[in-house]
Amino acid sequence: MSSNLLQLPTRHLLEKIGAGSHKPGSGSAAALNGILSCKLLLTVIELTLDPKRANKYSNYKNEFEKIRETILIEIGPRLEQLFEEDSIQFDKAIKKRIQRDSEKNQRVKNEIQEESLKELKLSTEIPIEISRLCIQLGKFAVVVFSKGFKSARGDSGVALGSALSGISGCISIISLNLNSFPKSVWTDKIHIEKNVLKTEYLALNSENTKLLNLLDSEAIRKSDFLAEFIDIRKSFYGKSKVTHDEIENLARRIQNSLWEYRDLIWGENKPKNLLGILKPAKVIKLLKYAFHKVYTLGVNERNEEIAGIINNKDFTIKISSKYRPDVVNFTTAHELGHALLHDKIELHRDLPLDGATTDGSRSIEEIQADKFAACFLMPRKIVTQLFQELFGVNKLTVNEQTALFFNFGSVMELRKKVRNKRDLSRFVSSCEYYNFRPFTSLAKIFQVSTEAMAIRLEELDLIDL
Repeated sequence: MSSNLLQLPTRHLLEKIGAGSHKPGSGSAAALNGILSCKLLLTVIELTLDPKRANKYSNYKNEFEKIRETILIEIGPRLEQLFEEDSIQFDKAIKKRIQRDSEKNQRVKNEIQEESLKELKLSTEIPIEISRLCIQLGKFAVVVFSKGFKSARGDSGVALGSALSGISGCISIISLNLNSFPKSVWTDKIHIEKNVLKTEYLALNSENTKLLNLLDSEAIRKSDFLAEFIDIRKSFYGKSKVTHDEIENLARRIQNSLWEYRDLIWGENKPKNLLGILKPAKVIKLLKYAFHKVYTLGVNERNEEIAGIINNKDFTIKISSKYRPDVVNFTTAHELGHALLHDKIELHRDLPLDGATTDGSRSIEEIQADKFAACFLMPRKIVTQLFQELFGVNKLTVNEQTALFFNFGSVMELRKKVRNKRDLSRFVSSCEYYNFRPFTSLAKIFQVSTEAMAIRLEELDLIDL
């Protein structure tokens, strides 16, 4: 019974479809669209269920496994059968037509016509089944497109398009075949089924349009995102004089971009608050630097341990992990500052940095990199807001109330603890109790040293002795 058309090499099969013959015809072509949809969906499902993506797509594992099983056991094999059956069945109908047209006796001609219509009925019902299977595939394609491996959404989109093409083709075949039949209970039934198929097709086509629009908007947004960080990377190239305000504005621009595009940068694990985006290593990678964290980077010519290296010859930044987390964090942000502000540096090595150094003898490049690190890790707006939430004032000064809230018996006792402005800044930076409630210190919240946080509080004019 089977003509085994699907066993032919692809080129030979395509030649048969395009040879001007009715076998294989449009019904088989519609089934072929469905088969192609099956294969593409299976590809995306396999990529989604790959063990290396287990964590990211674990919520959809059971759903995708059921879809795969349905395609492999039910839909795919049945479409392959229908591909062959349509070719065979429509061939029967065509042969009856040829026999009818060559018959001279009208009575016999009429009898053959009836036989031809019987065969055509079967040829009409096959596309209905193909349509139903393609509708099921189209619905699967929407699910796989929306939930599956995002980098393979091209395959999901083609799977949906192929399913839609199969449905559309079958609806056309059904409508065309109905032209050969007088009105009857059977034609009424087929018209109803065809209208149901058409409704399902229009709904799926609407989903397809939404998904295409989604891809368009995502492509535009992704292009803007890539362009933004290219522009950020080059914004200070060749600039010899840079003010502290310009450095702070640069840090703020990066923070705003990280927040705006956090879904593109972190995916489903995107930060839930602004503190979560303050990751200098992430920005280093977005600027197309290779980033490596290693235990030791050796020593310099004075036998001092190196904590950070930036190499602009091969766009590499390396950070030693042997130091305290706040030192690693600040040193990483410091190297990021060099990458953004000092394109003429070819190879530069830094000692461990925690933002506490204010030595005026340091080079302007080091001062600028420190400034950037402080502004990036301790954003003006967030620090100010948290400070006001924790301490309830716009500027903290030493008085009877603050002494009480710091759990001191008097202002005199507090002044013994904080003899100058820097003492007060350090005390506030590491403070974990105020106004009868405990909390995490500002230094710990921003993952910087107490000294770096103290300096930043003074810069933001939040402390006054």
